[in-house]
Amino acid sequence: MFLRMRALMLLTGVFCMLYFGLQPLTELYEAKTLVVAPEEIVFINTSECHVTGPRRPAPFFTAIEPVYKLRCRLPQLMIAISKGGSNVLVAKGSPEDLQCRYWLRTAEDFQPGKYVADGLFDLKHGARKEVTVGMGKQIVRVKCSTKMNETKYHDVHYFLPPPDPHSKPMSSPDKLSVMVLGIDSVSHMHFMRYFPLVKGFLEGLPHTKFFGYSRVGLDAYANIVPFLSGLSSIELQQNEGAWLFQGFSAGGYSTAYGEDSANAILAGKYGIPRQLTDFDLIPVMAEMDTHTRYSIDLKEMIHCTAGRSFKDVLWDYIGKLVPHMQRSPFFSFFWQSQGVEEYYEYASHLDLSYMMLLKSLLDADILNHTLLLLISDHGLRAGNYRMSFQGMREESQPLLVAIYPEWLKEKYPLAMDNFEQNAHSLITPYDLHVTLRDVLSLDQLQDGHIEVRNSSLWSCPPKKMPRGVSLFLRVPGHRTCDRAHIPSLFCFCRELTEVPTDDGLVLRCSRFLVESINKLIKPLGQCRQLKLKMVLLAHFLDFGEDSFVYELRLRVRTDPGGGEFEATVRLSDVLLLTSPISRVNHYLGQSHCLSDPDFKIFCFCV
Repeated sequence: MFLRMRALMLLTGVFCMLYFGLQPLTELYEAKTLVVAPEEIVFINTSECHVTGPRRPAPFFTAIEPVYKLRCRLPQLMIAISKGGSNVLVAKGSPEDLQCRYWLRTAEDFQPGKYVADGLFDLKHGARKEVTVGMGKQIVRVKCSTKMNETKYHDVHYFLPPPDPHSKPMSSPDKLSVMVLGIDSVSHMHFMRYFPLVKGFLEGLPHTKFFGYSRVGLDAYANIVPFLSGLSSIELQQNEGAWLFQGFSAGGYSTAYGEDSANAILAGKYGIPRQLTDFDLIPVMAEMDTHTRYSIDLKEMIHCTAGRSFKDVLWDYIGKLVPHMQRSPFFSFFWQSQGVEEYYEYASHLDLSYMMLLKSLLDADILNHTLLLLISDHGLRAGNYRMSFQGMREESQPLLVAIYPEWLKEKYPLAMDNFEQNAHSLITPYDLHVTLRDVLSLDQLQDGHIEVRNSSLWSCPPKKMPRGVSLFLRVPGHRTCDRAHIPSLFCFCRELTEVPTDDGLVLRCSRFLVESINKLIKPLGQCRQLKLKMVLLAHFLDFGEDSFVYELRLRVRTDPGGGEFEATVRLSDVLLLTSPISRVNHYLGQSHCLSDPDFKIFCFCV
């Protein structure tokens, strides 16, 4: 009996201990009402425009080859460093005896193939060697071969000497530096999907994501020119642009420009006068493109030089500029396009490198005196994902994230409050141009000045609203695509109503669209005239009940070549194109007889 009572008491004790001891844990795991994240994300939310999109669109895979396998396959035998005031090539352990030759160019010389000196040296198997080749800003091409004249190493290096060691880093800057990190063809939602590391890193920094950023032009050039010059790409042909590079240079800033391609966006007939920049990577990329470039993908759109991708060359260039950025105010513009233009999944391949780049800038204290814009020009412009309705929307919703120092909010509270409040406003590259003009005169951001400028802006009649509005002011909520100078094809503030593709009016407008293409290419001679094969998609654009404007957004397929084009056509007494004509599928070698990018997209060579 006694044993039974002891056993009962022991069981009771164990029960109480388990019940009361584990109760907090059971409460932790009890079913609770879950707060479900909204399925849609708000891009623009104003009185005139409300745009939303799916937070998690369906996964999509289009790559012909796995992007994670796209690695440079040749060895990287040398690095370039500045040492004791001299430019030095440091050779790693060579796999065999090699005979090397180098050619030197000045970094400011834009004429490819013009060398100021050359030289010879040998590399012994497994030996480390340092070769002094010159001093100052220089470009050097190195080619190493075996005794049988088999090339084992061919590369181009850029020497950028460090700043004066006696100069001191900026402590409390009275000027705000600007850095633009551009990624071609990445929409805001594409960034949300494929850059989780960058997104997480941003949470520890003062920043604003501008969900309502919209493109105003067809391609990268047509969107970057308004940002850097304040003019459209067409206006720039008749006017001399007031480039930001020149404005910042006149304001006492050093300037730098770099892209990961020799076919630079701003190197065309009406491009930026690059000789005005203090540091320029394009001559380096041109030397690589001519002598050492090779491709690593089937489409031959991603290039390497020796063991480095062109993107790695751009990253190395930025790293060499960091000591200069620590000591003086800087305006810098960097742009990456290789890979992201062609491959939907390639963005995931960049997440870690962009996060590490931002971390290096943070560690070097660059972000404490810099407004950094992580930006794109548009979403994917062609391919299978672009053919979907979501892809069509994302094309006109490029990425824009601004990172800024904490002291900026403390010193200019009203301006920065407006800046952050504009996160869901309808904004454009023209606004960014005016915003950076304000950075040149930070006194304009004092609360008193901002109040006066805000009052003037909001009292302005809608039809006289300026094309560019500084983001340090509150962008008016009654702004429309027309007032922001956004063509109909790029505007998603208007509701789209699908129309049958065999509708008579749709067919008439589609034939007009093809006729408009034929008028463009007819003077060229070497391009076939196109015929309408099929109307793929037609949408009616809703301008509101009070409007008497009627437009159709069309996607058509043409013969020969199967080109697929989109544009908007206004219905009036006469038909009128109200947007550029965009090609939304790849044309590969169909237009091999032309080099002008404005016409290549339309041309099927005779």
